[in-house]
Amino acid sequence: MITVELKFPSGMFHATPWGRNVNEGVPEWPPSPYRLVRALYDAWKRKRSDWQEAQVEPLLDALASEPPLFCLPPAGASHTRSFLSENDRDVTQRQLVFDAFVALGKESSIIIHWPKAELSDAQKKDLEELLSVVNYLGRSESWVTAKLSPQAADVEWNCIPIIDSRELHDAEIVQVACSLPRSVYATKPLMVKASKRGKPKILGWLDALAMSASDVLDSKLSEPPAFQSVMYLRLANCFDAGPSHEGAKYEPNVTGVLYGMESKILPPVTSTIEVSQKIRRKLMGIHKGIVGDPTRVSPKFSGKDIDGKPLKGHRHVYIMPMDMDKDGFLDHLLITCKEYFDLEELLALDRLRSIWQASGRPDIQLVALEWGKMGEIVGSEPNTRLTSATPFLPPRHYRKGRGEFGEWLKQEVAKAAEDHGLPKPIHITIVPRLISSRREIRWLEFRRNRKNENAQIGYGFVLTFQEPVISPVALGKDAHFGLGLFVSG
Repeated sequence: MITVELKFPSGMFHATPWGRNVNEGVPEWPPSPYRLVRALYDAWKRKRSDWQEAQVEPLLDALASEPPLFCLPPAGASHTRSFLSENDRDVTQRQLVFDAFVALGKESSIIIHWPKAELSDAQKKDLEELLSVVNYLGRSESWVTAKLSPQAADVEWNCIPIIDSRELHDAEIVQVACSLPRSVYATKPLMVKASKRGKPKILGWLDALAMSASDVLDSKLSEPPAFQSVMYLRLANCFDAGPSHEGAKYEPNVTGVLYGMESKILPPVTSTIEVSQKIRRKLMGIHKGIVGDPTRVSPKFSGKDIDGKPLKGHRHVYIMPMDMDKDGFLDHLLITCKEYFDLEELLALDRLRSIWQASGRPDIQLVALEWGKMGEIVGSEPNTRLTSATPFLPPRHYRKGRGEFGEWLKQEVAKAAEDHGLPKPIHITIVPRLISSRREIRWLEFRRNRKNENAQIGYGFVLTFQEPVISPVALGKDAHFGLGLFVSG
């Protein structure tokens, strides 16, 4: 018998199953025996090229002799999305590419067992050496350590060939790529064309194992000649492992995340509150999926306590879409909170990747650029002068007896600044509109209400402080949805 142990020091295994497209976002699991045998062949050619074919072929044939048993550790499935250049003259032409991977513990072991395979002690030593020089399995970022394992008696196999006599409850069927045994390949080997005048020749088993995808296509084959797809039973919940914090030393130190917003059609600054509401709904949905219980959605995202009452003290997140290049369109998003985010909240923020747009406009892609505290994040620079970027809505209504209207407005914004923990401004100037690089935007052009609410009139200001304050900040009614936003300048 032969038993191999694999570990992935990065905690990730990147590979696409045979017959699936990478953009399906489906990771290979378990690591296929076909992939392992080809990795050993590659290690032989690149790192032990002085070994003779007769020394290597029995090793690989032993691993191809039967579909092995697997003991898979707890894991989770995920993917990344990247917009990669298409090498076009237009640098904006990019293609969305998925990179699916399996996440597992850095010390977790994958045990692969061939119960009937036999090798001599010398051959096992050779196999051990070949395994030791395999440094990745799958895509190049899948760093791996591989070795022979002497223990297999007490292992619980949770991924087995469907033809195996063992039983596996709560299982699903999955296709696993395996190598065709040398003896089976010999019964129907691949005949390859020689030179124009020469006769076709038989392709050897080792050469068939090493056949590249381009060679397969050129030969008009539907699959590699030394390949076979084997049906396996795999636990249906094999990707249900939650995040593991064992041994992790985590000290919460993140109160804000800055995202870049990318879309062929970016939303105008006047739709700030609409974008913020979509962000809030998306965050709550992501967090609900993480915790598995709608009653446990973070109050930082919902703005409500366990009884459904609004939080007091501005302890939930401020969602602040921003126009950092001042062209009149939103291009960045800052999400901040007075309190530190916990691990599940950070995971939800990390999974915030896009929001939809109405009227057939393309989705907005969100790319996290900076994580940290306010003052550490790009765009949150201290300044003594803050200017309105979205309209300020007074929390209270004006009525007679509250003095001259303009002075009352200044008092309201000063009071809102102090209510949000800022010092009292030493000077306040009312500004009639927002000036962008393209045009002037009246505050009345902004949407200034949420669903089922009446729109209030909004106002703009320039605030001057005695000492520099960290910006951006949002003040007044609906400040948590990006209204009343003040930026440096």
